[in-house]
Amino acid sequence: MAWYEWNKSLDIHVTEMNDEHKVLIDLMNRLHDEAAASKPKDILQLTFQELVTYTRRHFQDEENYMYSINYPGLPTHRLIHAKLLTQLDGHYEAFVNGDGTVSVALFDFLKMWLNAHIRGIDIQYGEHGQSVRRTA
Repeated sequence: MAWYEWNKSLDIHVTEMNDEHKVLIDLMNRLHDEAAASKPKDILQLTFQELVTYTRRHFQDEENYMYSINYPGLPTHRLIHAKLLTQLDGHYEAFVNGDGTVSVALFDFLKMWLNAHIRGIDIQYGEHGQSVRRTA
């Protein structure tokens, strides 16, 4: 069973962003599985780095989408993304400088991100995009 599973409560009604959220969840699940299997640090680091890189790309894609629909919450959303990236980078640095184990705190952070950010924050630009599409 996966550490975290996509479900309808994560649907923000923007297909491209939903698809990217699914990739993020897959990467998180892979990192969790590798950590649970006590994979070597170099394997974990590759997956963790892939997660960090994809997260940066995803946030840029989200911001581009929000810009394209003239989403008024974009400036605040950018600040939230910056904070999340700072936190993710901190977890990554702690891992790189550590003993090769992935902290439980990382997975707590990722779960919070999925539950609070997607359901509470991303859904807002999804709803705005739906209203823009209805009036177009």
